[in-house]
Order: sequence, then C-alpha cells, then structure tokens
Amino acid sequence: MIKALSRTSVDLKTTEVISSLLQILNTKKARYNDKVETLEKEYARLIGVKEAVAFPYSRTGTYYALMALELQEGDEVIMPAFTFWVDAAMVVMAGLKPVFVDVNFETQSIDTALIENAITPRTKVIYPTHLNGLPADMDQIMRIAEKHDLRVMEDCARSCGATYKDKRIGSFDIGSFSFGYGKSFYGFGGAMVTSDNTAFIKKLRDLKKDFKHISLKNLCIQTLKGSLLKYLNISYFYRFSIFPMVYKFQVEGKEQYAGRFRVKMPEFKSVPDSFKIDMNNIQARLGLRQIKRIDKTNTRRMRNASILTQHLKGIPGLQIPQEFTDRENVAVHYAVWTENNRELQRFLTKNRIDVQDETAIDVTTLKRFKPYVNTEFPNAHKLHEKLLFLPTHIGLTKGDMMYIVNKVKEFFNTK
Repeated sequence: MIKALSRTSVDLKTTEVISSLLQILNTKKARYNDKVETLEKEYARLIGVKEAVAFPYSRTGTYYALMALELQEGDEVIMPAFTFWVDAAMVVMAGLKPVFVDVNFETQSIDTALIENAITPRTKVIYPTHLNGLPADMDQIMRIAEKHDLRVMEDCARSCGATYKDKRIGSFDIGSFSFGYGKSFYGFGGAMVTSDNTAFIKKLRDLKKDFKHISLKNLCIQTLKGSLLKYLNISYFYRFSIFPMVYKFQVEGKEQYAGRFRVKMPEFKSVPDSFKIDMNNIQARLGLRQIKRIDKTNTRRMRNASILTQHLKGIPGLQIPQEFTDRENVAVHYAVWTENNRELQRFLTKNRIDVQDETAIDVTTLKRFKPYVNTEFPNAHKLHEKLLFLPTHIGLTKGDMMYIVNKVKEFFNTK
C-alpha cells in the first residue's frame, strides 16, 4: 500500500476547481453575490424550511443568528460541554452566558435529562450540537423548549442532510450550517442559517445590510487554498504532503508539528472585520453544485460507516457508534472510544491511517470558559480524553475501509 488515508476529503470535481480559478479573472462577478440568493432558496428547499440566509463563515452565521434573537446581555444559552469551541466563543462574543451541560456518553450529544436542571429565569436558548453526523434527541429538546418558552438553535455544521424522524436537522427552529473544510458540504468556506420564523429571518437580513464584498486578495487566497485542499487530501498525494507532519507529531511526538492538529482559537473580544463580508459568487456556485449531490455524498459516507460497524462490532475494549432507528447518522466521522486511545492512534498512524480530529472537545477545559464552569462534566471529559475518529469520507474505497478494519482488529488481536 503506497498511499495514506486522510481523515477527510474535499468533495469537488476537477472541473469545479478549474472553473472556480477561472472565475477569479472576472473579478467583479466573482466577488459579488448575485448567485447567493439562488443558493439561499435552494438550500431552504433542501432543509425543508421557508428561509435560509448565507454567510461567509459558520462562526459569522452563529454570531449573527444569536444577535438576531435580540437577547439581553447576560442571558443564558444552554449548550453541551463537548462541542466545538467556536460555538461557545460566539455565545460569549454576543454578550451572552454559556451554560454547559454534560453529554450523553452513547450519543455524544447534550444529555436531555440534564437540561431542565440548568434552566434559570435568564435562560433563552438551547443550543444542541449534532456531532459527527448523528442528530441529537430533538423530541426531548423541543419538548423542553416549548415547556419553558425557549428558542432552539441547532449546530448542524457536521450533519448536513441528516434526519431525525424523517425531518431534516436545521428545520426545528434555527439551524446553523457550515460549508468549511472537513464537512460533508464543502464550498471554500461559507455557511447558512435556516428557519421558518420570518421575523427572525428579517432581523437577520437587516444585520447583513451593511456587509461588504470580499477583497480581490482574499478571494484569490480563499479560492487557491480551497482548490489546493482537494489534491492534498487525495490518498496518494496525502502521503507526501500532509501525512509526514501527522506522523512526526502523532508517532514521533515532535511538538514543532503540532500546529497542524491544534485548533487556533482567536479571542474574538470584538467583532472582526471579516464578520462583515458577504458570501461570494464562487462559494455560491459551489454550494449549488453540492446541493445536487449531498444525498449521494451522505450515502457513500453511511456505506463506509456500515462497513466499520459490521466488522468492528463486538471487539472487547472498543466502543463504536450506537445505532438508532429514529434518526439517520450521515457519518461525517466514525467516533470510537477506547481506553487505549493513544496507543491505537499511534498504531493506525504508523499504518498510514490519519484518525485524529480535535475540533470537538470538552470546551470547559479551556481557560477562556472557566468563568462559566461551576461543576464537573465527566462524560465530556471522558470523550475528550479517549475518543478517536476513523475516516468515512467519500474518497475511500471499500478496500480502504477493509484496510482500516483489519488494522483495528490487528491492534486488538482479533480476527
């Protein structure tokens, strides 16, 4: 085997990459956003809501969605302790207070049995994360929200296309989606906020009215970087591009290569200028193409995940994702848990399988969120320490999936 298996892939065709690069030549048309409205309408249709509003980054969409709720400073947002750090950062930047709740160890989503105990007179929003493609328990979340007159904003960044009881996630109240690297829906960055609430959408659009077009310099950087990522993550190229850094850090422990794997976390003490830039036409065109194949993409991921489930089920010492009949897991990642996390990680890396992803963490361990922590979160911490993510992306063949299976079995000495 001469290739290395990346932890993610970029679902773009070469013709789409070339087309995007050529569009830069028509700078005015590329920078502007006349195609964005079309993307918003098509995305709303995909999710099954009345409206969708586009943003250049998911954090931007999250921040302005919170602002559009017109909450008071210090109002509280209930969210899982195990999530993406930027979710909590946007809550704080919006002048709100994150109230962390532990997660259910089986689903890795917010533990709905603990939500009501966290509600106070200042609670205004429940903010669940659909982690790695698996929807949270939306029946219970919506029941609690209705009982206490709360809004629900779903973090759908890594679960586009997933369903809960045949209803698309992002359609329950407010949905926040990402089109960034590592997601099933990729468009050189970009994001979408979805809702049926017309008053909320109107306020959201009002907040966008002074947004500017992207600069030519940043457009070029964005497009070139996004295009390059497609080829760096192809298995045969990955071995010689990014994977050597993975190996040196994960196996040899060389800290100078840690930057590739440790998420940069800016403070966001004030709203940066980049938050006031609109989505551009290159992003919108890619998004329109992704809409046409998102279900096919998710089917491929689910097929790969089913291969892992079929062959890894029952291995002592290895916990694999729980299967549900009421929700569809689109398997953006395949999260496994083992006490031998670090040893398994090193073993798979030695065998050219990249398995690490540190974007979902126990955010209560971060210094910036310590002022909001007054209890322990044992499940979040347990997942933070021992969770590992096996790749399921569409760049993997059935042969690649069986290679992963066989190496995991080899580690656990099973056949």
